[in-house]
This record gives sequence, C-alpha cells and structure tokens, in this order.
Amino acid sequence: MKILIKILKGLLIAVAFFILGYYMVKYFVPTVGKAPDSKEMAKSPYYHKGKFVNSIPTKSAEFTQVPRILRNYFKRDVETNPSKDYVFTENNKQENDSILQVNWLGHAAILFYKNGKYVLADPMLGERASPFTFMGPERFSAPPISAEDLPELEAVVISHDHYDHLDYETIKKITAKTKYFFVPTGVKASLEYWGVPTEKIKEFSWWDTHTENGISIIATPARHFSGRLFSQNNTFWASWVIEMEGDNIYFGGDTGIFDGFREIDEKLGPFDLAIMPIGAYNDAWHDIHMDPTEAIDAFQQMRAKKLFPIHWGTFDLALHSWYEPILNLENEAIERDIPLLSIPQGKWFRLDDDSENGWWKQYSDEISSE
Repeated sequence: MKILIKILKGLLIAVAFFILGYYMVKYFVPTVGKAPDSKEMAKSPYYHKGKFVNSIPTKSAEFTQVPRILRNYFKRDVETNPSKDYVFTENNKQENDSILQVNWLGHAAILFYKNGKYVLADPMLGERASPFTFMGPERFSAPPISAEDLPELEAVVISHDHYDHLDYETIKKITAKTKYFFVPTGVKASLEYWGVPTEKIKEFSWWDTHTENGISIIATPARHFSGRLFSQNNTFWASWVIEMEGDNIYFGGDTGIFDGFREIDEKLGPFDLAIMPIGAYNDAWHDIHMDPTEAIDAFQQMRAKKLFPIHWGTFDLALHSWYEPILNLENEAIERDIPLLSIPQGKWFRLDDDSENGWWKQYSDEISSE
C-alpha cells in the first residue's frame, strides 16, 4: 500500500510539473504565439470541428509512427549538414530597377525587388526553427541578409505559422520597416501579440486579394497544416501569388501535391516564376510535403516559365541528407527538360539568368569525394 501511495504521489508531482511547465511556456515564452478566437475562425468554410482542414483528405504523421520515425532518425547514415564553409553573403544586385530580381535567403525566405520596391516571403531569418533558443533545428549558416539589414518592405507574405516559416525574432526586427503583413486566417493573433500594429496586418483566406502601389497579393490554396508547440491546425495555411508590375510569381511556401496547382494557374496564371518547396519529405508525411519529383509535377500543372526550389539546404528537418532534394531535382529537371533556376543563397538573380546546377556540391564531403 505504501508503495502504491508513493507511486501515486510521484505521478501527481509529475503531472503538476507538466501543467506548470505548460502554462509557463504558454504565457511566458512569446515565441509560441497566441491562439486566435475560435468563434471567429469558425466563420471560415475551411474550419471544421475546431480545426482548419484541407480541401481534400490529408494525413500527416500519426502519433503511433513517432517511435519508428525517431529510431530511423538516429540510425540514419546520411550527411546531415554541409561543410563549415557553407557561408553566403548578398551579392550581384543589378542597377536596372525595371527588371524583377530575386534573392533566396535560405529555406523558404525569398526577397523580391522591382522598381525600388521589395516584397519578402516567409521571413525565417532566425538561428533555430524552434520556440526555444537552446534547442531545436539549427540553421546551417547565417542568412545572407540579416533581418536588421533588410530594406523597407512593401509587403511580407507568410504561408503558415510553423517555426521554419514564421520566426518571432525576425518579425520583431522587421515590423517597423514593413508596410503590410499578409497572413492566412488566424495568424494575425500571433503578430498582434508580438507587437505588430493591427492596421499593418492583412488576414486572408484563399483567393482574397489586395492591390496597392503596383503590387498585387493573392492568397491561394495549399495542402498543409499548422501549429506552434501546443496548437494544431487552429490557424490556416496558404500559398501566394505576387504580381509586381507585370511579373507574375507563384510562391508555394510549404505544401503537398494536389490538383490545386492547376486551379491556381487557371485563375491567376500564367506565371513568370514558380517557387516550389522540395525538401523535408518522408513517406510518413507524404500528403503535406512535396518531394522533388512532385515539385516538378506541380510545376507542370502551371504555365510557368521558370522553376525555383526552396525549403531545402537550411535546416535538418527530415531523414534525407541535406543535399538529396536538390540533387534529385537537378537530375530530374534535366531528364524532363524543366527550365530550372538553381541559384545559391544571397545571390540576386533575374529570370533570364542561367541555372547554376551543382553549385552546392562543393559543400558536401560525400559528393566532392566521388
């Protein structure tokens, strides 16, 4: 009996510490963000039984798969990080304001420039894709342009609230220099909590549009999910179409393969550039992350002139090597005659520039030794 009482006391203490920790993190760690008003969210046609849902049935990794995924993660024998000289700085910006220029800042962060105006997508320029500064996926190298050094921004578009796409520290540093933040339904609550003025935030559902100062921003469908530590799918997700004075850009953000790409093209295409995520894929979460083959399949659903890959080469978020996504994409793009732009981080490029296939090989001990 005494042993049972001790066990019960131990369990009660453990539960008490868990509850205390939960509320301390929830209310005293601002990176977690803030949950939106569920009554307001319920007005969305994509909100069902207290959660946002995709337009088609979608599975993510189930809880029962976690032990197997963790075993495979620690057993894997792949190159998980590039070499130490994997460092990038901003370069090659051209003086011609009338031509669209693009700069990949790592992972899904992309900076666009035309006629003196800048638009930034998925501003994750922090050190870790995590609510904590001491743990979680760490960036392979510093971004080529820091948040402090970014120019004045006409717009910032955010695909969803995952830590590798929406970073608290980055938002804090760019709020004063940003005219508008465009976010999916529900994400506004976190931005307001972090001090972004309400009048700067445009909260969109799919197909909502804003046009101002020669720039059009349209929220478009994606197949994904959301969540920041304690929440799952209480905010929405989106891809985006950005039109900058005649140049039409599709920004995929983070998405699985689905027929929505064709619908987006039919309504808003053709596109000068399609930016597609290609990394962090696995069979366990196939529906929500495209692999390189599917990224090309999605590209072919759209009337786009060029394909640019994102969502790779910045964080270790899956079981594959750090370079596998771009290796497979470049090879398949050649086989399928896809107009790919493979350009290093930090380098400003124009849409008529040549692809620099293989630029990343020098940073892989496995590839460079072959």
